[in-house]
Amino acid sequence: MGNEQGKSGSSSSSTAAAAADAKARREGWDQAKRREALKEAERQGIDLPEDEILKSWVQGGSVAKKKVCLDDFVMMSTVGKGSFGKVVQVKKKDTGEILAMKILKKAHVIKRKQYAHTMAERRILQEIDHPFIVSLRFAFQSTQKLYMVFDFFNGGELFHYLSTGGKFGIKRARLYSAEIVLALEHLHGMNIVYRDLKPENILLDADGHIRVTDFGLSKENVNSDSVSSFCGTPEYLAPEVLKRKKYGKAVDWWSLGTLTYEMISGLPPYYDRNREKMYNKIMHEKLTFTAVFDDHSRSLCAQMLQKDPKLRLGYRGAQEVKAHKFYSILNWDDVYNKRITPAFIPHVSDEYDLKNIDKTFTKIPAAVTPTPEDQKHVLRAAAQQSGHDFSGFTFTHQNILDGNTYSVSFSEDEFEGRMESETDEENDYDAEREAALQYALHGGSR
Repeated sequence: MGNEQGKSGSSSSSTAAAAADAKARREGWDQAKRREALKEAERQGIDLPEDEILKSWVQGGSVAKKKVCLDDFVMMSTVGKGSFGKVVQVKKKDTGEILAMKILKKAHVIKRKQYAHTMAERRILQEIDHPFIVSLRFAFQSTQKLYMVFDFFNGGELFHYLSTGGKFGIKRARLYSAEIVLALEHLHGMNIVYRDLKPENILLDADGHIRVTDFGLSKENVNSDSVSSFCGTPEYLAPEVLKRKKYGKAVDWWSLGTLTYEMISGLPPYYDRNREKMYNKIMHEKLTFTAVFDDHSRSLCAQMLQKDPKLRLGYRGAQEVKAHKFYSILNWDDVYNKRITPAFIPHVSDEYDLKNIDKTFTKIPAAVTPTPEDQKHVLRAAAQQSGHDFSGFTFTHQNILDGNTYSVSFSEDEFEGRMESETDEENDYDAEREAALQYALHGGSR
């Protein structure tokens, strides 16, 4: 009798295990990794049903990894804000790392027809590992919002320093320009056109080196002059973009020429308060220089600001840019490896220091508006119906400690509903930029 009971118990156990295996397979779990997750949970003394354990783990690499959840982050301060959302300084509790979390509102992304750009930004940043480009660490989504978590740099934006201190001078501008050259070389080697190079998108780290950020307008799979979309920031648009001609990677060299000119002189070369007049100048007016330019900087800007893209420095690749005499005193290996000490080092006391971040941002509450429960299913259905459900947005990133790749995601219930409401303030970047440029135009520091 006891033997029969033992057989019956064994059979029931086997049946339950088989059912669990089948369910796990249906949910996409590799069996070896599932067993590792369960074994690790047992080792840690976690006494929960299997479903509950697996909800808290994700697969990847050679092992299962603990899924990051909201409680792993502390929301600290708002450090940036735009028309789609904001950027918040956050702290990851388990490592103490200070990171930057970009929060985008799905409704705004879709309304402004930025769905494709946003998904491209996530894909592009997933693939990039470069000393002068920000690194994406995590990406996840909820019903209302998209979240991307990056390394945090608190040296400030180039725009902040141009606005408050005026022109940089040739030595300082040269290193910034060279570091951007290497960033663009890397992007173009991946057939990515950046398309939004401007002072606001160049951050300084605590040591004074640059990081290119914000890939919301970047375009993938560009290996010829085949792009026709009109996008960018007015002062930095290339003539071929304004003329609605097809374009390629050369637009980035035009923007770098504009930015280098601005860093040296304090203003973009064709700036005019009237946008239509500025566009006309970009397309037709001859480039002029002030006495602050030397021969090499004048030559570089003139060649980068060649109105015919096929004659523009950089059209045949980054190597011809790197060979220009403006950069001849630099060793490119030293530039890449940050062995050159920048002329300016930001005043930063520690990684928490926000003195170089615009106070317009830091006064905004670092909180996330929760999605009302009765709206979640409506928002989800609307996104699916429009074809903009952001599937695939969740990011798989490289674990810098063990080299294993694993998915990191939050459910909407994990993220939403735990934060206090945010104040939905909008910052007018055009007004801020206009005020700074007008100040510089009339002889101020900007």
